[in-house]
Amino acid sequence: MTTGIRLLGGTTLLGVAALWTLLRHVDLGFILLPMLAYVALAAVAFALRQREHAQRLSFVMPFFDVALAFLVHYHGLSNYQVFATSWALSSLGIYTLIVALVGLSLPVRMVVAVTALSVTAQWLLLLPEPSVTLYALLVASSTLSLVAIATGAVPRIAEDALRQEHQAALTLDSLAKAQEQNRHLELLQREKDALLEIIVHDMRSPVGAAMLSLEYLLIEMRKQPRQTPLLEAAEDALHTLNSLSGMIAQILDTAKLESGRITLRLDRAEVKPILQAVLRETSSRAAGRSITVGLEADEGILAAMDARLFPRALDALLSHVLRHTPEGGRMLLVLTHDAREVRVSLHSNAPAVPEAEQERVFDKFPFANGESRRVSGWGLGLYFCRLVISAHLGTLLLEDVDGWSTSFVIRLPAQPRLP
Repeated sequence: MTTGIRLLGGTTLLGVAALWTLLRHVDLGFILLPMLAYVALAAVAFALRQREHAQRLSFVMPFFDVALAFLVHYHGLSNYQVFATSWALSSLGIYTLIVALVGLSLPVRMVVAVTALSVTAQWLLLLPEPSVTLYALLVASSTLSLVAIATGAVPRIAEDALRQEHQAALTLDSLAKAQEQNRHLELLQREKDALLEIIVHDMRSPVGAAMLSLEYLLIEMRKQPRQTPLLEAAEDALHTLNSLSGMIAQILDTAKLESGRITLRLDRAEVKPILQAVLRETSSRAAGRSITVGLEADEGILAAMDARLFPRALDALLSHVLRHTPEGGRMLLVLTHDAREVRVSLHSNAPAVPEAEQERVFDKFPFANGESRRVSGWGLGLYFCRLVISAHLGTLLLEDVDGWSTSFVIRLPAQPRLP
C-alpha cells in the first residue's frame, strides 16, 4: 500500500511541477530531475513489493523521501523567495504525508526517527525565513508529531482487533466443539440409561420368580417341622434374594437420582416409626452375628421425607455398617433434634475409617492409594445414601463421637413438632 501511495504521490508531484514549468515558463529543472529519479526509484520499489528485497527497501525509502523533500524545498526557497509561503505550505504537506506513510507501515522506532528528521528539516527550511514565525514552526512540529502518534497507533489497534477477532473465532470454534461433544455425551448418557433400565428390568424378572418359588417352598416346608435345617437354608436364600432385589432397585434409582429423573415427594412424617421399621428388617441379620442393635428416639419428631426412598437409604446405611461391625459388636441408632435440624446418628464399634478416606467412602467408585481396584465394602450403598439425603436437602457425614469408633450422622431440616 505504501509503495503504491509513494509512486502515485511522486508521479502526481512530478506532473504538477512539469505543468507549472510549462504554464508559468519557470525553469524547475532542479525539481524535475530529482523528482524523476525519485519516481523511478518508487516504481522499482512498487514492482518488487512482493519480494524479500522490498522489505529492506521499505526501511530506506522514508529517508529518501525526507532528503528529496528537503532538497526540492531548499532550492525553491533559495531561488523563488516570492513563493515562500507556498513553499512553506508545500513542505508541511509533504512531510505530513511522509510521516503518515511511515506511521502506517513501519515499526515505532522508524516512526520516531523519520518524524524527528522531518521536524528538523522543517526548522532548517523555514527558520531563516522572515515571513515564518516561531509560532508557525511550533504548530508545524506539533502537527507532524501528532500525525506520527495517530498513524502509528493505527497498525497496533488493527493488530489488536485482528488478534481479538482471531481469539473470538477460536473461542467460538472451541464452544461449538464443546457443544458437539456435550450433545454426544448426552446421547451416550441416554443410551446408557436405557441400557441400564433394560438390564435391571431383565434381572428383576428371574429374581422375582425365584423369590416366589422360595416363598412357596417355605410355606410347604413350615408344614413339616422336621425340615428345620432346610427351612433355615431356604430362609437365608430368600433373604439373599431380597437383598439382591434391593440392590437392583438401588442401581436404577441411583442412575435416576444422578440424572434428576426422580421427583421426591417430601411429606411431613414422624421419624421414629420409620427407624423402627428399618431396624426390624436389620435385627434378624444382626442376630445371626450376635450384634446388638439399639434405638434411642423421642416421640413426635417430624421431618420432610420421601416414604419410599428414605427408608431404603437408611436400610442401605445400616447394611453397610452391619457388614463392617465385628461379630458380637454393638450398633446404636439415635434420633435427636433442635430448632434447626433433625439428626439421625448411627454409631458402631466397627473399625474407624482413616481421616483421609472419610469423604471418599461416599464416592461412587472410591479408590485407595491410587490403586485400580475398588475398596472392599465401599461402593454404591453409601453413594446412594448420600444422593437420597442430598435430595432431602440434608447431609450425610462421618463424624467423631466419643465412645464410638464409627458414627454416620444424617442431618435433615427440622419440621414443626407434633402437639
